[in-house]
Amino acid sequence: MERLILSTRTAMSNTSVVVLDIGGVLDINTVGEFETVLQDLFQKKQYKIVLNFQKLTYISSAGFGVLISVIKDVRKNRGDIKIASVSPEIYKVFDLLELPGIFHVLKTENDAVNEF
Repeated sequence: MERLILSTRTAMSNTSVVVLDIGGVLDINTVGEFETVLQDLFQKKQYKIVLNFQKLTYISSAGFGVLISVIKDVRKNRGDIKIASVSPEIYKVFDLLELPGIFHVLKTENDAVNEF
């Protein structure tokens, strides 16, 4: 079973933005870890988030479900979740689920940070 690798850091060009690097597999077995990291950010009142998918190899419906379930609260708190560095395979699923209408998907992390 492939693991999920999560790490957070402050964006260099905008210190009000948190970058969450996600690598490996985000599925039913690992989604709890992802949810915990997001909840920790929210407890710290950090609602400007860039998800860097550069090293993400797979995301299941459970991962998409978490994103959809938190976005309304994030935006209520004057924040947003931008998604960067998505592989073509994962973007196809995003597109099929019509998620680019909900989440802004950008080519690079820097582009995503600059959106805030």
